Amino acid sequence: MNTPVSGLSDLIKGTDPLLNEILARVPALQHGPSPPWLFRNRHVQFIPFMIQNEIHRREQIPFQRIEIEVTDCSNKMMSDDCDRMMVEKIILDVFPPFDDDRQESYPHFNQSSPTILYAPGLRCHSQDLPGNSIIRKAYGAGFRSIVMNRRGHTPDMKLSSPRWNLFGDVDDMEQIYWYVKRQLVTKDTPMFLYGISSGTAITVTALSKWDKRRVHQPERETPKFVASVDVSPGYDISKVLNRERFLWPYNDVLMAGVKDHFIIQNEELLRAHDNAAVDKALEATSLQEIVDASISFAGYANTTQYYEDTNPINEVRDITTPKLVLNAIDDPCCNVNNLYEQSPYPQHEGKTFAQMIRETTRGMVAVTYTGSHCPFLCTRNKWLPFTKDSLNGRWMLNSWADEVTIEYYKAALDVYGS
Repeated sequence: MNTPVSGLSDLIKGTDPLLNEILARVPALQHGPSPPWLFRNRHVQFIPFMIQNEIHRREQIPFQRIEIEVTDCSNKMMSDDCDRMMVEKIILDVFPPFDDDRQESYPHFNQSSPTILYAPGLRCHSQDLPGNSIIRKAYGAGFRSIVMNRRGHTPDMKLSSPRWNLFGDVDDMEQIYWYVKRQLVTKDTPMFLYGISSGTAITVTALSKWDKRRVHQPERETPKFVASVDVSPGYDISKVLNRERFLWPYNDVLMAGVKDHFIIQNEELLRAHDNAAVDKALEATSLQEIVDASISFAGYANTTQYYEDTNPINEVRDITTPKLVLNAIDDPCCNVNNLYEQSPYPQHEGKTFAQMIRETTRGMVAVTYTGSHCPFLCTRNKWLPFTKDSLNGRWMLNSWADEVTIEYYKAALDVYGS
């Protein structure tokens, strides 16, 4: 029996009846993508996506660049009152800019404009999350974009302290959130969260910690988002980057880039902190082995500590923020079977991650037949897979994921408020 080439394979919903209203406001979410005939193969779909990404990267979105100093404990398992010695400059890229001298070029934006905070993917950054069509789509819909380039991710910028976590650090993200809320936007500005590929790990982990904290420590100030979207997540990060799940040739291609960008570029600094860890990371034969070898740079004594504190699937049922997740069956990098496998962790009582999402309040997962890893090309109701680029008036690839993301944010703001 042939696998369908368009539409949804599965739509998983949480318990809140208002999710039906969200779905009614985002019809594209229920239909799924319809890829062009020539690009139905998961590998071939990467070709136009990567060509466009290179064009957009060279064109450069005119971001305002802001440097923010963040701090962290040497040992992540210590209390909050530790000596925060791990200091780093994190780059925020903002579009449209807040600069006084450039703000007049964007008269429809102000400090109250709805704002999306982005967590880019593996070795990615603001000009290539991968791709930046979502930022262009957001601009056309009146959303301001703020990309948080995680420690070590900004091109041509070495680490200044031996702190680096491939999946990102929740404490860093919280410091960035409060900077944005207190220095850039108003207290009532609607905030949205967006993660793509490996960037989804930090967005899910952060929301599970923050939403749980809001319940158990209501007196404590906690980040709040109207809604969150995650595109192409891999779920259990303790094994998502194994060769059996993150397939050839992508594991090898990205592994070489990760070693070069994060390890070799910062080798002297990292060796002074943990020489043996650098050797293990450079000898790694998969992306997963690099993560496991580098946990001391993330601030943990062993992999058990690391995954207990950072694995996004640990407390996924604690998330109450409206969250939409988009996965494709044909994704060669994040195997969709990760969603349906039985959790090995005792607190999950033998359930699959899909079952646990059904137990959340406002979680949704849309599983499409096609989309590959991030492109989600779509020609539904179109002759060709193109849409207008609001930034320059030209054409760009039509991404079902981009369309659904923006419409979902709008619907969540209407249904749940800010």
